[in-house]
Amino acid sequence: MLESVSEKTIHILLVEDSETHVAIIREQLNSASKAMKLTVARSLAEARASLAEFIPALALTALFLPDGRGTELLSAEQSEAFYPTVIMTSRGDEQLAVEAMKAGALDYVVKSAATLVDITRIVERSLREWQQIVARRRAELALREREEQFRSFFQSAASGMAIISLEGKILKVNSTFCRLSDYSEVELLAKNVLEVTHPEDRQKTQFLYDELRAGRRKVIDYEKRYLQKDGSTIWGRATVAGVFGPNKDQLYYAANVKDITERKQAVNLLRESQQKLQLVIDNIPQYVFWKDRSFVYLGCNQNFARAAGMDNPEDIVGKTDYDLPWKKEESDFYRQCDNRIMESDTPEFHIIEGQLQTDDKQVWVDTNKVPLHDSEGNVVGILGTYEDITKRKQVEEVLRESETRFRSLFEAAAASMFTISPEGRFLKVNKAFCDFLGYSENTLLDLTVDDITHPDDRKRTSENYRNLLGGLCQSIDYEKRFLRQDGSLIWGHASVASVPGVDLKLMYYVGLVQDITERKLMEERLTAANRELEAFAYTVSHDLRSPLTAIIGYADFLPESCRGQLDGQALDCLAEISASGNRMMALMEDLLTLAKVGQVERPAELVDCAKVVRKVIEDLGSVIVSVDTVVQTTSLPMLRVPETLLTQIFANLIGNAVRYGVKKGGTIEVGGERRENRVLLFVRDHGPGISKEDLGHLFDVFFRGKAAKNIKGTGVGLATVQKIAQTYGGLAWLEETEGGGSTFWVEMMDVETAAE
Repeated sequence: MLESVSEKTIHILLVEDSETHVAIIREQLNSASKAMKLTVARSLAEARASLAEFIPALALTALFLPDGRGTELLSAEQSEAFYPTVIMTSRGDEQLAVEAMKAGALDYVVKSAATLVDITRIVERSLREWQQIVARRRAELALREREEQFRSFFQSAASGMAIISLEGKILKVNSTFCRLSDYSEVELLAKNVLEVTHPEDRQKTQFLYDELRAGRRKVIDYEKRYLQKDGSTIWGRATVAGVFGPNKDQLYYAANVKDITERKQAVNLLRESQQKLQLVIDNIPQYVFWKDRSFVYLGCNQNFARAAGMDNPEDIVGKTDYDLPWKKEESDFYRQCDNRIMESDTPEFHIIEGQLQTDDKQVWVDTNKVPLHDSEGNVVGILGTYEDITKRKQVEEVLRESETRFRSLFEAAAASMFTISPEGRFLKVNKAFCDFLGYSENTLLDLTVDDITHPDDRKRTSENYRNLLGGLCQSIDYEKRFLRQDGSLIWGHASVASVPGVDLKLMYYVGLVQDITERKLMEERLTAANRELEAFAYTVSHDLRSPLTAIIGYADFLPESCRGQLDGQALDCLAEISASGNRMMALMEDLLTLAKVGQVERPAELVDCAKVVRKVIEDLGSVIVSVDTVVQTTSLPMLRVPETLLTQIFANLIGNAVRYGVKKGGTIEVGGERRENRVLLFVRDHGPGISKEDLGHLFDVFFRGKAAKNIKGTGVGLATVQKIAQTYGGLAWLEETEGGGSTFWVEMMDVETAAE
């Protein structure tokens, strides 16, 4: 059992296995100006045993101990909720320091002779810093929750509530006030408070509001008649208080209105109304209670009775907070708050308090308290409501830890990362992003997204961010050119996502950028090379056409014009020249078609694929009949691709199926479908299929497989199909037909057709 220690004594836990260091630290602390008690643990096990018996004001923990590391005693929750810890080590190591701080240590010191002699100052400094950290956390938490808590109380209040401008205009009402007045919220927001007041009560109402505005009253509490939408009258008791800003200027009035019509009419009706009100209070999720001027409970709802350990709300009557399960310091705080509200006659909202309930469960509650008045306006008690916000505080704690981890990842990431405000200004950048653009961190934080974006890309970038802001998408992925500090351009692939706050409103954007400059340069070189290749193919095929025509013409003319003058060998040579010329002409025609693929514009009108296929089948009619096959067509989509190019696709694929892929008496299937902007076309046969060694080269220019040795062709057809598909954002590929055979697929991207 530990000996009792004066409240003014600072109890310190020292976890250290070095007797020399313990002795030095003890000697220094004993000479301190403040009384300090030192408990020594020489291992993690001893330290844990000590912590089970008492909570120190400060822990001095060696990093390296016989049974582990001192950081094992740390946790983020412990450091925030109970006591600070200073990690000590015999050697200076920046990485060890970072690990200790991440683990939850308040500070990290090296156990040098100078440090040990100065340990008293280190202890005092750490205690001061800890007090500042605790105070700051509490202030930040209260500030974040205050407005949200007020909105929750306002909307869920059982009585009518309204926010009123200093000029009397209604700014905000809850649903109860709408029901009370029989007006909709929109109708009430277009009115002045006097417009819903009975004419005979308007002068009094104006006078009381003038008193509030002049500061002669802090709260007005009075009964008046209200005009409902249909012209009927109801009685209400209005409690109105001024709401002040940080500079103590009045901002607006907060009004609480209770319907007292039934009380005015008859005592019996009032009693019935009170019973109904009690029933409502007992069934709402909030905890409700009220006390008299002497802090004695007069009543509560069922939820509050259960929290106080009672079966019935009536059992609370006559008791004070000190008779309930709360801690003494909690009861002291409640009484101070109640007294302040009743003395000042001013309500207080969103008071964040701790509460120990009967099951020894410690919870956090958000409390609202307003003073109660008699008919003459005198304060006679206090009304309070609260809700359990323990789960929300736990979620917020998890969120804070997550944000801390994100900050660590953000700073250490090798990828370029940044955060941007909704207005497009940089809030935070990591080192990788600074290196990517060649700017310093401070310079980037003075810039906007437009400042580092190439002028030609700014409009598209702004549109992307507007889509995020408008909720049209949760993240964007796009490529753009960045302006570096030296004026040079660099290509980047940006991924940006929106980050909402607890109210679901946009807080900021977080983004990541990858350098794709080298890839872009390669794409540009490839595009230029393709253009040169197309131009070369077009030129060669066009310029060779004329001499080939002459060669073929003379080779066909000579056998007729020189009949009888040429022997058989000469005639055979001329026939071979003609055949070779025709093959060369066919090759030139195919090359010319291939070169022209990228030069044909997309048509404005939809093209009927079914019509194109029928024409191709008609042109191939004799060939199809010769192999005794049938071409079956299913539904085919309409799309905006030039008819000439669709003809090339189907002529090549159906022609190949007839020549290479169909068995005598077999069938060829042609079909397609649309999937939003994607169009898929297919030609399927049930023939022998494609050999494995040919599969990888089917779409190569001039490639002809084993099955094509004895069949005429140039090897350009499938290459043309592939180029057409790629020109329109797609791809051509081959799949094996189930049961044997080949299915050629062509995918192309089409434009929107919904408007057609």
